[in-house]
Amino acid sequence: MPEYQSLYRKYRSQTFADLVGQEASSRALQGAIISARVAHAYLFSGSRGTGKTSAARLLAKALNCTGRLRDSAEPCNKCQSCIEMTAGSALDLIEIDAASNRGIDEIRDLREKVNLAPALGPFKVYIIDEAHMLTEPAFNALLKTLEEPPAHVVFILCTTDAQKIPLTVIGRCQQFVFRRHSEEQIVSRLTHIAKSEKVKVDDDAMQLIARTAQGSMRDAVGLLDQLVPLAEGPISLESARSLLGIADPRLLDSLLDDVLAGRAAEALAELGRVYAAGAELRQVVRGLMESCRDRLVAALTKRDQPTARRLSSVLDALLHLDGEVRRHAEPRFLVEATLARLAVELGTTDVPEGIPPPVVALRAAPTSSVSGEVTTSVAETVSVPALASAEVTGWSDVLEKLNRTVRAAYLDAQPELEGSMLVLWFRYGFHHKKAQEQSMQLMPHVRAWLGDGVKVDFRLRESDTSKPAPKANSPEDDPFVREVVRRFDGRVTRVKEVSE
Repeated sequence: MPEYQSLYRKYRSQTFADLVGQEASSRALQGAIISARVAHAYLFSGSRGTGKTSAARLLAKALNCTGRLRDSAEPCNKCQSCIEMTAGSALDLIEIDAASNRGIDEIRDLREKVNLAPALGPFKVYIIDEAHMLTEPAFNALLKTLEEPPAHVVFILCTTDAQKIPLTVIGRCQQFVFRRHSEEQIVSRLTHIAKSEKVKVDDDAMQLIARTAQGSMRDAVGLLDQLVPLAEGPISLESARSLLGIADPRLLDSLLDDVLAGRAAEALAELGRVYAAGAELRQVVRGLMESCRDRLVAALTKRDQPTARRLSSVLDALLHLDGEVRRHAEPRFLVEATLARLAVELGTTDVPEGIPPPVVALRAAPTSSVSGEVTTSVAETVSVPALASAEVTGWSDVLEKLNRTVRAAYLDAQPELEGSMLVLWFRYGFHHKKAQEQSMQLMPHVRAWLGDGVKVDFRLRESDTSKPAPKANSPEDDPFVREVVRRFDGRVTRVKEVSE
C-alpha cells in the first residue's frame, strides 16, 4: 500500500504560476531571475500558510534549474536538480528550522559550511524558516555572513513575525510581504483540488472552510483533507460543520442576543446547547467575535452610539477571552464565566427597581432684550424623568470626557438640574465621598456643558423606610468594581468588609 501524502504537500506550488495570491512578489522574483539580478539575501514575511516557504523553494529551484529557458523564470521540474529539490534531497538546498536551531553554535556551523562549493547547480540556497526565533547572539553571528556571503550563496529568511527581526538584519535583505489569501482565492484553489481528487463538496461547505482558515491556504487545504474521508457522497455544510467543530451561526446569534439583553441564565443554557452539539470552544468565541463585530459596524453606520459602546465593550472582552481560552485548564468554565459576567453587567445598566427616576429641571433658553443694555434670563422648571430628558445626553458626554479612574466615581450618579445648580444623587457613600474628591476634574466639563455660572451639589440618597428596601446589590455589581474589573481584565475572588 503506497504511503499517503497530505493534500497540502501534494499540491504545494511547483511553479510561480501556481503561487496563489502573491502576484506582486511573484513578478518581482521572476524579474530578478530573468535579469540575473538575484540578491544575496531575502526576507519573506507574512502570516502562516501564505506561501513563504513555497516561494523560497521555487526561487532555489529556478536558480539551479538546468532546463530553464533564458527568458523564463519557471523551473522545468524535469532536470536532476528540480527533481531532487521537489523530493527534498538536494544538497544545494539547505533548510534550517530556526525554532529548534536557534543558538549561536548552529550559526557558527553554518558560517563554516557556506564557503563550500555547490554540489550540482551554480547556487547553494539556505532557507531559514521562522527566522525570528533566532537568539540575539545568533543574529549577531549571522550579520557579517549575511551582508557579504560567498558569490554562490543565497539566504532566504522566512518569518511570521517580522517585528522580531533586528533592523540590522532587515537592512541586509530584500523584504517581500506575503499577504493573507482572500476567501475567493481559497475557494478557487480548493475547488481545483477537489476536482483533481474527484471529491464533491457543496459550495456552502467550501465557504465555511475558507472562512475558518482565516487567510491561510495551508490551513484550508488541511481542513479539506480532513473532509475527504467523508467523500462517499457530496460533502455537505452540516457534515463539514460537525467534523470541524463549528457551531451553527444561528445558535451563536441567539447566544449573543441573550448576552446583550442581560439574560445570563438563558445565555448559559444556550452555550450548553452549543457545547453539547460538539462545537469547539475557540470556534464558538471566534464566531461570537465575528457576529459582534458585524453588529458594531452596523451600529456605527447608523450612528447609534449607545449600542456601539455596549458592543465595543463586549468585543473587547471577547478578544481577551480568545487569547485566554487556549491556555486555560478549564476553557469551558472560563467561557461560561465571561459570558455570564458580560450578561450581568449589561443587565444592570438599567435603572434598578424600587428607585424612582430622578427629576431633571430643564432650563429654558436665555432670552435677551436689547432695550438699552439690559439683559435678562428666565429659568423655567419642567419636571420630567431623567431618562427621557435630552439633558442626559449632555451628562453622558461629560462622563466620556473624564478619564477612566475619575469616571468610575460618577457612574453611579443620577443628575438633576435645579435652576443653575446641578445636583448629583448617589446611592453609595463611597461614591459620594470619592466624587467630591474628584470634583476639580469634573467642573471644567460641567461648565462647558451648562455654563460658567453652574454649581454642583453632591447629595447622598437616603433610604426610604416607608417602602420595603430593595435587595442590596452584591459587591460585584458595584459600578466602580465593574469598571476596575473590566479595565484590568480581572475577577473578584474575595470580599472583605471594612469599617470607614
